[in-house]
Amino acid sequence: MILPVISDIHSNLDALEKVVEKIDYGRILCCGDIVGYYTQPNECIEIIRKLKTISVTGNHDLACVTGDTSGFNPYAEQAMDWTRKFINHRNIEFLRNLKRKVMLKIDDVNIMVVHGSPRDPISEYIFPSTPDSTLKSFLESENVDILIMGHTHVPFIKKYGDKLVFNPGSVGQPRDGNNRASFAFLDVSNMEVVIHRVKYNVDKVVTSLEDEKLPSFLGERLYKGI
Repeated sequence: MILPVISDIHSNLDALEKVVEKIDYGRILCCGDIVGYYTQPNECIEIIRKLKTISVTGNHDLACVTGDTSGFNPYAEQAMDWTRKFINHRNIEFLRNLKRKVMLKIDDVNIMVVHGSPRDPISEYIFPSTPDSTLKSFLESENVDILIMGHTHVPFIKKYGDKLVFNPGSVGQPRDGNNRASFAFLDVSNMEVVIHRVKYNVDKVVTSLEDEKLPSFLGERLYKGI
């Protein structure tokens, strides 16, 4: 079974649409942060709903529901204030009902999806440089074969024997120096994952930020992929 895996869309509709064009099979998994930063939260959630995506909640999704932006930088806070004004009730309820962890069992393979980490599903950042001992401890403590995390916007793949840990990167705001939208295909049967990148119209997203008078920095980082 091949599963498309996405994360950190952040209301970037053009990026999401380009990614979805590359996905023509499989149940989609999402590591959260559907909203935040950019200007089309309702449209992005509608796509996620239409595709029956299995998603967990991210820190921006939670902030959208609660209004609590503790720990956000000023750019993220301003964008979230804007998002909460424009998102509709139906989509707020969708975000409210997202779980912090999702467990799946496919072909006797146990899979966990979280935004941050198993020990802190909302806020912990797990980077490629995180010690192997930490990643292995997650696999052991959660009794899973595949652990999928988002939040950092930095893709990585780590394999430990017949166990797998990975981050698909960010659809809507890549931060690994590559400004193309990032997502992954997970081959459950063979315990393999491949990261894919796709171009989208960054200019269009930046123009929408300007139209809504949101911070220019949010557009500048899209060009640089940081």
